[in-house]
Amino acid sequence: MTVETRAGPIEPELETGDSASSPKPRRRRGRFICFVCMLLGLAGVLGGWLGNLWIAFDVFGQFSTQFWLIAIAFALGFLMPFARVLTAITVIIVGLLVIGIIPHRSAATYPAPDVKAPEGTRIIRVMSFNTWSGNSNVDALAAEIERNDPDIAVLLEFGPEKRAVLERLRAKYGFQEDCIHLEHCYMAVISKYPIADSESHAEWVGPPMIRVSFGKELGGLTVIGTHAIHFPFLRAQLTQLGQLGDLVRKLPGARIVMGDFNATPSSRMLTSFEQRSGLRRLDGWLPTWPARLQIPQLAIDHVFASEEVKSLEQVRIGGNAGSDHFPLVVRAAVPIGP
Repeated sequence: MTVETRAGPIEPELETGDSASSPKPRRRRGRFICFVCMLLGLAGVLGGWLGNLWIAFDVFGQFSTQFWLIAIAFALGFLMPFARVLTAITVIIVGLLVIGIIPHRSAATYPAPDVKAPEGTRIIRVMSFNTWSGNSNVDALAAEIERNDPDIAVLLEFGPEKRAVLERLRAKYGFQEDCIHLEHCYMAVISKYPIADSESHAEWVGPPMIRVSFGKELGGLTVIGTHAIHFPFLRAQLTQLGQLGDLVRKLPGARIVMGDFNATPSSRMLTSFEQRSGLRRLDGWLPTWPARLQIPQLAIDHVFASEEVKSLEQVRIGGNAGSDHFPLVVRAAVPIGP
């Protein structure tokens, strides 16, 4: 209705629906979402810490890096004046890409730069490679091992279908041991140096493992390959790694333990093994899984060594050769016998 006044007709104001279309409610929703997601990220971090009290929570510890990324990303989004959720999601995506790129920046290159062996030691290159049970590309696996040229390699998830790899490499790696004949063991060790003694276990309190010991050429070095059980069997995994740690501590001389621990550096699992074995981890924080998209997120493959073994370079990754893991490669100096 139009109202006549002395100043002229006054048209009625139309409802514009400002309350519905205003960006303020949307900004408030974005801030609320960021706040809640930031708390969820911090809850994940806290859950990982609680794994020290209740082992069931240790599954969160496996993803501490990702939980920190979520918490930081949504904290940044919360502080943004607009596009808060979009900002947080962008930060998470970029962060995950960075995590996946890090191991490639330290990828092994060959031929490797020369390094001088400390007096009374010999330099060896060791390799730990979970070849993946579903990977039947024998040629790619053999080629990757040859490219990395390790002196000693531990091969995991190495079933009977991969025996052709051993035969193909026998001329270069004349010393080989495996536990393929044992159910749930499926590991092999190949070496350029003579193996003085070996044993393997699948049905014991610890994880499936294969142990090889060397003679005076490597100062009696002991190398153990292992593959621990994984989530959801967390209590069994903790027991396995604890038992393996106790076994390793009792062994004399220089020792190297490597394989798929199914545990990240932030987990109670790995900390427990490190403490009970008396070894130190050489690989720092290097994601190796999953490898098929070339952006691995979790560091679950590791190389541990006793104090007699001196790492001469940063642990590096190789190529996945059809596996869902990247192999780890490192050169180290081991004492030699008289």
